[in-house]
Amino acid sequence: MNQSNQSQEDIKVIRKLMEESSRFLSLSGLSGVVAGILGIAGAVAAQLIITRISAPADWYMQPLAGGPGGLRTFMPLFAEMGVVLVLAFSGAVLLSSRKAKKSGQKAWTPVTRRMLASLLIPLATGGLFILLTAGTVPASVTAASSLIFYGLAVVSAGKFTFGEIHWLGVLEVITGLVCLALPEYSIIIWALGFGVIHIAYGLFMHLRYRG
Repeated sequence: MNQSNQSQEDIKVIRKLMEESSRFLSLSGLSGVVAGILGIAGAVAAQLIITRISAPADWYMQPLAGGPGGLRTFMPLFAEMGVVLVLAFSGAVLLSSRKAKKSGQKAWTPVTRRMLASLLIPLATGGLFILLTAGTVPASVTAASSLIFYGLAVVSAGKFTFGEIHWLGVLEVITGLVCLALPEYSIIIWALGFGVIHIAYGLFMHLRYRG
């Protein structure tokens, strides 16, 4: 009986070691909360920019960049989105590093590099798509594209970390598709995807994994 229990314990240890070597387990749930707060702040800032330029009621059907019918908000909005992205990413790095140090794990490992590569490839593709089409597609499509490509990036990176990350990505993609279907609510849906969903996910992850 004791030998059977010892064998079970050995199997658990082996499984734990295999999981730690193949998955990034230091991702902080609090980073999701921070990203969500920044996402809501970004949505509010975008609405203020649109209001400041006295955009027409159907602004969401016009391109963000200048040109005939364009809103000419390209630079302010993209600068604001860039600030939100940098702050959110920095928060994730700092909080995850702190969690790794607290648990005695390394934050920068081969798994971390593979996860970042899986995240950045679709994310960079989406960024280029948005930059190249901002002058030709409606603003609502630009907003939806940011949600969809971000969601695909999270799904891609999800296989290297907690399983819940996969479903966060799926929710972001669905939110982006809803944004395409309801373009007049683009700002609200964008705030829901990058803000509310992130905060809810972050709190769930923090409570479940204590970090």
